[in-house]
Amino acid sequence: MLLGADGILSEAGWLLDVGLLPNSNSATRAIGYRQAMEYLLRCRENGGWSSAGDFYEFLSEFQKGSRNFAKRQMTWFRNEQIYEWIDASKPLEKVLSFICDSYNSQDGHLQMPESLRMRKDIRNHRQAAELKTYRTINRHFIGHEDCVDVLDWIKKTYGQPTDSLC
Repeated sequence: MLLGADGILSEAGWLLDVGLLPNSNSATRAIGYRQAMEYLLRCRENGGWSSAGDFYEFLSEFQKGSRNFAKRQMTWFRNEQIYEWIDASKPLEKVLSFICDSYNSQDGHLQMPESLRMRKDIRNHRQAAELKTYRTINRHFIGHEDCVDVLDWIKKTYGQPTDSLC
């Protein structure tokens, strides 16, 4: 996800290489791309150096941007009457059966069973507080050693070339 030809850091680096700057067009405003481009610009300014703390700050900003977008989506979907919410905590077989039956329905009319219907409104203050204070749990980059590959890639890709003594 982060590295490799299809990784966001590689793609953000390519956007920088072609002369684009963060927030300069729709591609550079996309969630994660702006944060990745800003992070890589800081790395370039530091000669290809980044600390684990800098990397974690980038991840935090990326997660924050994703979380904020998800909140806006929830608000939008909650106000759209054409969408039905399925309670995914119900038995998987029932949820999948309803989805498949609805997809294959010839009349195009969706009849949501009450047993699968999820409320669109926030039921209580505790739920609202949980949504507002939710923070992702970092499961991949827990310790400094977990980000060594990323930091090495940044150093190799954006580091200043050294004079050889040949």
